[in-house]
Amino acid sequence: MDRSEEPSLKAYGFLEAVTFPGEKSNPRGRMNLVLDSIKTEAIETGTAHNRLAADLLIVRILTTRGRLESLFPTVNWDEGEWVELELQDSPGFPRAWFLSAEANYSGSVVRTNLISATALSGNPLRPAKVVDKLQELCAPTAAVRIQKQNQHSPKNRISGPFVRVVDVGHASFSTVHEGNHIDSKILGYFDVGGPVFFHHRTFPTRFLEAGRVPASGFVVLSHWDFDHYSLAVSKVPALRSLNWYAPDQPVGPNAASLQLKLGSRLSLMSAPTYSLTPSIHLWKGNGALTDRNGSGYVMTITRAGGDVLLSGDVPYSMLPPGVGNQLVALAVTHHGGSFTGSPPAPLKTGATAAVSYGLPNRYHHPHAPSIDLHKTAGWKIAPTYVTAKKRGDVWL
Repeated sequence: MDRSEEPSLKAYGFLEAVTFPGEKSNPRGRMNLVLDSIKTEAIETGTAHNRLAADLLIVRILTTRGRLESLFPTVNWDEGEWVELELQDSPGFPRAWFLSAEANYSGSVVRTNLISATALSGNPLRPAKVVDKLQELCAPTAAVRIQKQNQHSPKNRISGPFVRVVDVGHASFSTVHEGNHIDSKILGYFDVGGPVFFHHRTFPTRFLEAGRVPASGFVVLSHWDFDHYSLAVSKVPALRSLNWYAPDQPVGPNAASLQLKLGSRLSLMSAPTYSLTPSIHLWKGNGALTDRNGSGYVMTITRAGGDVLLSGDVPYSMLPPGVGNQLVALAVTHHGGSFTGSPPAPLKTGATAAVSYGLPNRYHHPHAPSIDLHKTAGWKIAPTYVTAKKRGDVWL
C-alpha cells in the first residue's frame, strides 16, 4: 500500500517551544516547533487519564511561518497554544516527525508531514469541552504541592557549593556538589534534560550520571521544556525520587505525566524568590506567564568569593534585581542562543561562563553575536562541546 494511503495520525498538541534559527522577521526563515502531544482518540474515548505511553507523543514541525500561516490560517503558532494536528506521509506539506513515549522515549522516530492543523482556543468550530478536557488532563494533581509564598533565607557565604554543568549534548543538566570534585556529595540538580529526539546524536556515548544520583536531594526545573527534564523520564528515572521544585506553568500531556509520577515530591512555585538552603536561592524571571522561558527560575549560589548564576533559558533582561552583581561564574542563558538585555558582568575579568550545547543542532546555537557579548562583558567562555573529541563537563 502506498504510504500516502495509510491512515493519518491525529493528535492534540501543546506548543512547547517555537524556535527561529535566524532572523524572526525573515518570512523564509525556518521555524522549529516542538509540541507536547496526545492522540486525539485518547481524549475522545476518555482513556487519556490512563496516561498510556502509546498515546503520548513529542511532535516536531519544520517549516516557515509564512507557509504555516498560508496553509493553516486559524492557528496562532505561539508557545502555550493548543493545536489539533493531523499527520500523514504526504510530500508537499510541511515536514514533521514524532516520537512516542513508549520504551521511555527510546523508540523509532517517524517521519511524516503536517497535513492539517486547527486552533483549539477560541475556535467556535471546536467544542469548548475538548479544551476543558485537555486542560483538566494537564492540570496539577491534588498531590502536587503549590508554593506561592516567598521563602528567602539570609545569604550564607561559605566555600561551596559548586556546580558541574554536565555535557548532555544539546540540552541542560547541572549538578550541584558540596565540593569541587566529582566524588563530592551531590546536593541536587538544576535542570535534568537530555536532547529532544532530533538532537539525539549530540548526546555523549558515555554517560555516568545515572549511577551518581543520591538517595536524597533536590531537582530544580528552570521551566517545563522537554530538553530540561527529559532524562528523568528516559535514562535516569532515579531522579524522580528526589524533591522537585518547578515553576507553575501551563504544560502539555507528557510534562503532566511526569508531574503525576512525582506526586507530592513536586512543588510548583510562583513565588518571586525561594531559598533551598542559606546558600542556594531561586529567583523567578520577570517574563509573562505565557513566556515559558522568561517566567522560569534561575538559581544563584552564594560563595565566599562571589556568586554563581545558573540562568536556565531566562533572558538577562528578565532577571530580577535580587540576583545581584557579585558574580564569579555563570551558566549562559538558552544554550548560547539569542537573548534580550546584556550579560551581567563578572567581578573579575576572565571568570568562567559555561555554555551547554551540542553540535550539530537545528537551532544554530551558540549564536556568535551572543557569545561575543559575553566576552565583551568580561567572561571566559567554557563550552560543554567544541568537537566530538573535545567535549565534557564544566565546573563553576
